[in-house]
Amino acid sequence: MNILIVGLGEVGSYLAKVLSTEGHTITIIDPDLQRIRRVADLLDVQAVHGDGSRPDVLDKADAPAADLLLAVSNDDKANMLTCLFGKRMGAKKTVLRLRDTSAVRRSRTFFRRNLQFDLLLSLDDLAAEELVKTVRQTKGLSVDNFAEGRVQLRRFRALADGPLAGHSLKDLKLPAGTIIAAIDREHEVLVPSGADVLCVDDEVFVLGEPKALAALAKNIGHKQETTRSVLIFGGTGIALQVAQALHRDHVAVRVVVEDRQEAERLSETLKGCTVLHADATDLNFLQEEHVGEVDAFLGVTAEDERNLMSCQLAKSLGVGRAIALVQKPDYVSLYQRLGIDVAVSPRLLCANRTLAFVRSRSISSIASIEEGKAEVLELELPAGSKLVGKTLKNAGFPRGCVVAAITREDGTVVIPRGGDELQPHDQLVVFVLNKLVDKVLALAGIERED
Repeated sequence: MNILIVGLGEVGSYLAKVLSTEGHTITIIDPDLQRIRRVADLLDVQAVHGDGSRPDVLDKADAPAADLLLAVSNDDKANMLTCLFGKRMGAKKTVLRLRDTSAVRRSRTFFRRNLQFDLLLSLDDLAAEELVKTVRQTKGLSVDNFAEGRVQLRRFRALADGPLAGHSLKDLKLPAGTIIAAIDREHEVLVPSGADVLCVDDEVFVLGEPKALAALAKNIGHKQETTRSVLIFGGTGIALQVAQALHRDHVAVRVVVEDRQEAERLSETLKGCTVLHADATDLNFLQEEHVGEVDAFLGVTAEDERNLMSCQLAKSLGVGRAIALVQKPDYVSLYQRLGIDVAVSPRLLCANRTLAFVRSRSISSIASIEEGKAEVLELELPAGSKLVGKTLKNAGFPRGCVVAAITREDGTVVIPRGGDELQPHDQLVVFVLNKLVDKVLALAGIERED
């Protein structure tokens, strides 16, 4: 692929390094001449010095011939202009990185149509999603998030003494808002019918709304494994997103903030959560708050060193799990060697999500199941698709494919049934066996590059 990377911060530089070693033709743009020289000296790339949001600079970098344009600088406005101009000049696909996605979340379809991006990435959103996923993750329960966290995929094991094994799917009483997408039986992925009977040690993939899945987990005996209490250190936007998401899951959340004004602001925003004005690197404070009794401690300030110190103190007091936010990707392995259970790097998450996009050659592929035997696709139904106006039961989706969720243009999420009608620009979350991916995309009217 001909890939144009605009912005050589940690994300852009990392992407240039990995993508160039995979045989892609890489062109880089950045206004900082020293950054360009540093990357160009190490990698086999074409370099253009300048502002990537200017059409003349994009033209000099041959943006019209780009298979993929990555606008990943630290400037939101520059990235938006880069995507818009690049797409109109002829770039086939564009990836837009934004630091602040609040406006886009309120009107996603409007921004997608007018900025013409194919994939939207935010470091804060990716980090918050990964932190929430990590907190929710337990030995018996795995979680993946789709549709901006409004739809989850959870995997439950059918234990010999549990309520799943030995029952047919049609006899299971699932909460409204959930659907069984597949079964992993001895490493073979099956998309079942209602008559299929679950066997001992089957791994059951269930898609649905978070609250409904939490109710299912409780009903089938996973209640004792869920996280009940969390202490979060930091007043960042990431901390706010994580606290809100965990509170919705009925987790007891305490947020520790050093700045008094920030603590007061968060206390007004985080209804149902406890906000404390203190320093979580203070051992006496952690002891007073009985941090050793919480299920998870999260260090998510803007300073890596404070996150590391607070997590280490929490570990020394016996906390269940210590999870640290890491701004510098090179620190991830160091944190783990120092005893931190999980280190989350927003920049690595952003880069790896982009790499998955490139490697799949389709923005539709967002998760791989059982080493690629099945995929979860998140795709937009084109206005001209022949599926528009059809109900799901009459759409012609093949056996081995489950439409698990639909996000409408107004932002509402539907866990669909056979009688639901497909509308233009619906965002579909689809669980599909790998061998059927091309057939499903063709049915929806979406081209997948070779």
